[in-house]
Amino acid sequence: MSIVGPMLPPELFDETLDHLWDDTNALRTCSLVCRDWVPTTRLHLFRTVRLSSETACTEFSALSENSPAIARCVRKLTISAQYSGVGADSRGIEDDEWVNASAEIARTLGVHGRVNTLALSRLRWTSLEQCTRDAYKAVFRGVKTLLLFEVRFHASGDVLEFLDAFPDLEELYFHAVSWDFESAAPASPVSAVEWISRAQLLESDKKMHLSYLFLDPRSSPTLVTEWILSHPLEQKLRTIQLCWRELDNTKALGDLLQASGSSLERLQVEFPAGIAEETVLHNHVSLIHNTSLRSLSFGGLDVTVDSSRTFLSTHLFPWVTLMLDDLQSPFLREVTFELETPDIQGLTGLDWPRIDAELSKREFSGLTVRFYVNCDSWTRGGKVEDDIRDAITERLPGFKSRGTLRVSCI
Repeated sequence: MSIVGPMLPPELFDETLDHLWDDTNALRTCSLVCRDWVPTTRLHLFRTVRLSSETACTEFSALSENSPAIARCVRKLTISAQYSGVGADSRGIEDDEWVNASAEIARTLGVHGRVNTLALSRLRWTSLEQCTRDAYKAVFRGVKTLLLFEVRFHASGDVLEFLDAFPDLEELYFHAVSWDFESAAPASPVSAVEWISRAQLLESDKKMHLSYLFLDPRSSPTLVTEWILSHPLEQKLRTIQLCWRELDNTKALGDLLQASGSSLERLQVEFPAGIAEETVLHNHVSLIHNTSLRSLSFGGLDVTVDSSRTFLSTHLFPWVTLMLDDLQSPFLREVTFELETPDIQGLTGLDWPRIDAELSKREFSGLTVRFYVNCDSWTRGGKVEDDIRDAITERLPGFKSRGTLRVSCI
């Protein structure tokens, strides 16, 4: 006669298995224990699927064919190609033809509509077969987070058409995305601005749900910014991280900050040292509308270049002080400066009295200000590092009595 022990509720097993979500070996072992553990272990094992070769596509297709439930577990899909060499134009040659083998996988995942994160890297989107791109459109409809890394398009209009295929996008990471022509299509030399204008007329009621935006210096910030602004009815951007290199069109950034308004909570911005003073004096980068900012970070404060040291004399980065002057958020808790200097002499490039005055405002009492100073490797851990820390502290006497100052040499 067999003795049956007490049975634990199934939800306790599920909670225990959930703690193993990032331990692939343990999950595989647990999936072999009993049938009841298979659904939970499978959910974690196939939550993220990474396809990096035709072989990977074939293997996953075979798995999902034998066990159709696997496709319903996928939440993040990564398509990652590699470079096979360098072309005559010094650009990498994408080895991405195998991506067409993932078309059937895309069709299957699109039916279930459960993929909420899509990552594409090192591939030419518009060079893929049309049937492959069409298969992915069903996947796009459910994606909320899109990560693009070194993805190349034929024309700027192709980029806009691609982005418009994500109706529920909430987070956009735009890394080193490029295109060969500033037009909507090879046979139609329509500019991106004209393309956006036409799209506005056709989809005037389309809302923008984007809450997080990352733009790196190797992509065109203007194109993406103008695309976002073409959906003006609902701006929900809460976090913006960008490095703006198109100095002839900083107004687009100002329009984005204004449109974000009180929704914006975190801003990390970087300009090159040579940004024209007129740009900031004309309020192209004003923060006056961002009344709910909680953190603000200034990057790219590089004083290692000789030309940077002489730019506008002691007003090396005028946009920093002018943006600080616009701050009116009672929720501000942290301001960060990322400064690169080989020695203490580089610190003279900032307008310290004005920075101290702005940070010492009564409404910013209790603020934390952080300086991350990138010094030469030989100075780290030595006397120069201590001197830089003391020099910054001495230059902010007013703020020091009202808030917390942190200086780190990295």
